[in-house]
Amino acid sequence: MKRLVCALLGVLLLFSVLPFSALAAEGSPLLIALAEDAAEPEQKAAETLRQVLAQMLPEEPTVGSDAANADFVIGTLADQPAGSYRVTRQNGGAVTVLGSGAMGAQNGVYAFLRDYCGCRWFAADERVVPQVDALDLPAEIDDKYSPFFEYSYTDWFSSRDTEFRQATGQTGNGCYIYGFCHTLATRFCARDTYFEEHPEYFALRDGKRVSDQLCLTNPDVLRIVTEEVMDVLHSSRYDPDADLQIISITQDDNQNYCECDACKALDEANGSHAGTNLTFANAVADAVKAAGYDNVAIDTFAYEYTRRTPTAVVPRDNVIVRLCSIECCFCHTLDDEKCEKNVEFMRDLSDWGKICDRIYIWDYTNNYYEYQCLYPDFGVLQRNVQIFYENNAKGLFEEGSSSRDMNTEFGELRGYLLARLMQDPYLDYDAEMRDFLNAYYGDGGDAVCRFLLRTVEKAGASYKKALAVFPNSTDILPAFTAEDVAYCDECWQEAKEKTQGTRFYERVERSELSWRFWKCSNFKGEFSRLHSTLYQRMRGRKALYDDLKRHGVTRINDTRPRRTITESMTLVLLRRPGKWCELYEEKYWDAIEPAVLAYYNLCGKIYDKLGIEL
Repeated sequence: MKRLVCALLGVLLLFSVLPFSALAAEGSPLLIALAEDAAEPEQKAAETLRQVLAQMLPEEPTVGSDAANADFVIGTLADQPAGSYRVTRQNGGAVTVLGSGAMGAQNGVYAFLRDYCGCRWFAADERVVPQVDALDLPAEIDDKYSPFFEYSYTDWFSSRDTEFRQATGQTGNGCYIYGFCHTLATRFCARDTYFEEHPEYFALRDGKRVSDQLCLTNPDVLRIVTEEVMDVLHSSRYDPDADLQIISITQDDNQNYCECDACKALDEANGSHAGTNLTFANAVADAVKAAGYDNVAIDTFAYEYTRRTPTAVVPRDNVIVRLCSIECCFCHTLDDEKCEKNVEFMRDLSDWGKICDRIYIWDYTNNYYEYQCLYPDFGVLQRNVQIFYENNAKGLFEEGSSSRDMNTEFGELRGYLLARLMQDPYLDYDAEMRDFLNAYYGDGGDAVCRFLLRTVEKAGASYKKALAVFPNSTDILPAFTAEDVAYCDECWQEAKEKTQGTRFYERVERSELSWRFWKCSNFKGEFSRLHSTLYQRMRGRKALYDDLKRHGVTRINDTRPRRTITESMTLVLLRRPGKWCELYEEKYWDAIEPAVLAYYNLCGKIYDKLGIEL
């Protein structure tokens, strides 16, 4: 009887400790096991795990081949889509990470570090790696994952950092092996090479040949582009072992499609300019397939004039149609039936889905016109990614800005959320946002969150103006009231007070610039015409300009021509911030600058003498 009681107590004790068990014993480094003939993806995954655990634990792990005595085993997951992984642990034993394709094992390692070790990669300049004596892990783990998209990437600036991009599971643009976009007439059958001697290769517009686009029904153009594509595939750019290799055969970024008789007839037969575009891409794709390049896809656009689905041609199975959302509104979800621009896009997304099994999406999350201003699209990001997935999109590119010398808004937050959403469109979005804000803005995170929620609420509640990708700042938040402005001012004041003297203050100050930019453009708050004098507004503009420069802003945007930030104080003192660029520097402004500066300096002396606080 006594033995039975002891046995029962032992079982109970076992079950009480089994759910969690330490993996690292004191003074004993962890062993990460690989097969001796492990492929490069598994080797990279093992090294990533070793490096991060070395930062977490007192003892640096080692990598070897003794799987029987290992704490971790890295291996290959068979018969699963590229990028899939499985992380398992049984009875408190070794953790096994299996992955498929070039990224599967790496994805599994980062998921384990995130979900079980508390590691987070929020931005290129904000990562969390806890310091612990041992890994306290569940005794039983069985996590499986397959990617929602075969291709995923956002070019917000943190993704230029390799570690951040890999930690957030993005495939990146490495699969595009010769150009990413706008390659026809630029890279393939290039105008610089062919236009002078063969203008007939190029688009006919109003009876004249122009170099902006190709004539896609010209057989010589098809021959040249096909030969040039084959040259790429015969070069070192092509990787026969890669999961996917893409060659972009995409229209240049203008509206000058060919109007010759043959192109016009083909487009009219299809009810869309995509008729010539897709027919041409299919022909190139056929040649690629016939040559035996089974892991190569030809990528073409459904963009602006080619966005409508053709009626007489369908894509080959090795053709990717990249549908672009540039005309949409981004303060309402794409499935918002009250938003006319988005209704049109959903029609095209549905129509392409009926004829194409390989739709990629080029989505837009940036203000092309004024990068420094607020862009309140955070209320639509998750639902839009879900819509793409639910409509069978296989790839997703979320365009942002890769340059911090333009952006003062929330590029790091947007880049993080988009990267996470592309890994899982159905994650807890609010929790991810709050985790980021608390990590990136410290004690100011809660106040910044309240500010964002108010701007998102008011942006989505209004249908007065669409939030396009080229909005003037005067078109953003048209329904914002004086009470909203005061509330947001209080949020930023609280965030600055709570982070004063910490490393987070500079981030709060930089992000607040987008709010000040919006107020200055819309004559709100301290820039209100009703509650400030001309001189006070001039002082406010000068302070905003100086702070933009201090935070490294050199451009208003990067459209053509690039709008470099001005050195003209007349523009700064008299115009709204969207006009603070060299594009507007004319002799007129130079001529009146002495008088403007004289007035500004005189007012400053008067205000100082009278002791008027600004």
